[in-house]
Amino acid sequence: MAQSEFKVALVACDGIGRLVSTVVRQAAYKVMQQRPEEVILVDTGMLLADQPEALEVINKYPVVVIDGCRPRCGTVMTEGHGVKPAVTVYTRDVVAQEKISLVGEQRRGLGEKGMRLAEAVAQRVIEAVDLLIAEEMVSTL
Repeated sequence: MAQSEFKVALVACDGIGRLVSTVVRQAAYKVMQQRPEEVILVDTGMLLADQPEALEVINKYPVVVIDGCRPRCGTVMTEGHGVKPAVTVYTRDVVAQEKISLVGEQRRGLGEKGMRLAEAVAQRVIEAVDLLIAEEMVSTL
């Protein structure tokens, strides 16, 4: 894909202390490996601290959020800054769709099932990123 000024901001709610947080972090890393030129990973700590760099990114580019658990902190953080996510990938929805049980997985080191879920979440995000970039490309014709 040709490098352009158009990017997609990725807010991955990667809180600590939960297994799903580890899955979300791994998914975000996978997205960054596969779409390094298209995606800017927004640090949630910087977003919480109202750091200008993070706020500039979410206000400049469409935002894709990965929410891990029920509080949906990534969405709450983004909307709290007046930005509606273009796409939200909710990890629990992916669990249900893919029927991946995390029983027996450890948050300190994901096993095969946890990594399979991280890959499935990452693929949902990549599909969203590719669609947002395609829409932007078509809109500039």
